[in-house]
Amino acid sequence: MLRLSPSRRRAAAAVLALGGLPLLVAAHRPSEVRSPYAGVTTGSYVAVLANGQKLPWTTQVPAVQGLVHWARLDLAVLRLDANGRYTLSYRYAQEVVDTKAKAPMPPPRDELSVGRYSDRGRTLTFVPTPSPGKAARTVTAQVVGPDIFLDKTIFVGERPFRVRLLFRRDPSLW
Repeated sequence: MLRLSPSRRRAAAAVLALGGLPLLVAAHRPSEVRSPYAGVTTGSYVAVLANGQKLPWTTQVPAVQGLVHWARLDLAVLRLDANGRYTLSYRYAQEVVDTKAKAPMPPPRDELSVGRYSDRGRTLTFVPTPSPGKAARTVTAQVVGPDIFLDKTIFVGERPFRVRLLFRRDPSLW
């Protein structure tokens, strides 16, 4: 039988207690929930790529002769609730600038879309709550494994411009 001094017994008890700490934390962490409305796990998803490039993502789209539509996407977060509701928030900046002048950094803007989502196989359909006086546009996304690919069309003047966002689940967010 091994005999330990009181100070070594306290140290051994502390080590054993700390060893069980991850189990206690895991027990209090909310479990992932599969949405009854979709085959994806509910929770928060963060955009990691826009048109194949890491965020923050910057692009320029020709506007009219001598002008360009400059845009930067800093952050996009998609939150899926188990009750079939979603929230999609963006932080971005945009400006129409002269192609020959250095573009000043415009202040970032925030945009929020809320509404309902549904699932048809591996396709998510987002139906935003319409703003007064505007028609609601549905947006579709493809679920590929644990990732969500969302195609969003942005109009630059009269010209459509497609942005493909790759969202990855981030359980550290609300």
